[in-house]
Parts: sequence; structure tokens; C-alpha cells
Amino acid sequence: MRQLSRWFMAVLTGIAALWIAWAVLSPMLPPVGVAGTLVGVGAGLVALHLLADAAEHRGWIYYRKRRGSWDAVGAAMAEVQAIYRPGQHHVRQAKEAADVHREDDAEGEGGRGRRTTA
Repeated sequence: MRQLSRWFMAVLTGIAALWIAWAVLSPMLPPVGVAGTLVGVGAGLVALHLLADAAEHRGWIYYRKRRGSWDAVGAAMAEVQAIYRPGQHHVRQAKEAADVHREDDAEGEGGRGRRTTA
């Protein structure tokens, strides 16, 4: 995972460097036109697709063939919602605490309704 994060940061740095180079050099380049722009964007999308396929093949990301887990996305969205609606966050915490207490009761000694003799 650490290698993937380094790789991702290198890609982001490269994109930023390319964007800065484009901003500096674009006034000196000849105009490409709509067709050239579409070809460039298409080639970039194809390159990005091939890169994502290669990363999926190495097991770094889930792209097309394998499905990821939505558990992490749900947890992240719950935390974002907790920022905007703290009242609902409190209710969710209370429900989770009640579930924990209910599980503890189910695992208790003797169970519910059983009388133990000493």
C-alpha cells in the first residue's frame, strides 16, 4: 500500500508539473483546434485506462474486473454526515452503544431467565 501511495503522489506531481509547463508554453505553441484537442483528450483517456488496467492487474486498485467493498465508503460518508448533522451522529452513537450492550447481555453468564445455583 505504501508503494501505491508513493506511485500515486508521483503521478500527481507529474500532472502538476505538466500543467505548469503547459501554462508557460501554451502561448508559444500553435493553436491545435477542436479536432486536435479531442484527439489529445481521447489519447489521454486511453492512456489513463491502460494505466488503470495495469494497476488492477498488479492488485493495486479495483477498476473493472473486481469489485471493491462499499463498507469503507459508507463509513466515510457517515463521518461526513456527522460533520453536517451532529444530532444524527449522536443518535448513531447511541444505537451503536445499545447494540454493544445487547451483545454483552447475550454473551453473559447463564443467559436471560436462567437461575444459577451457588
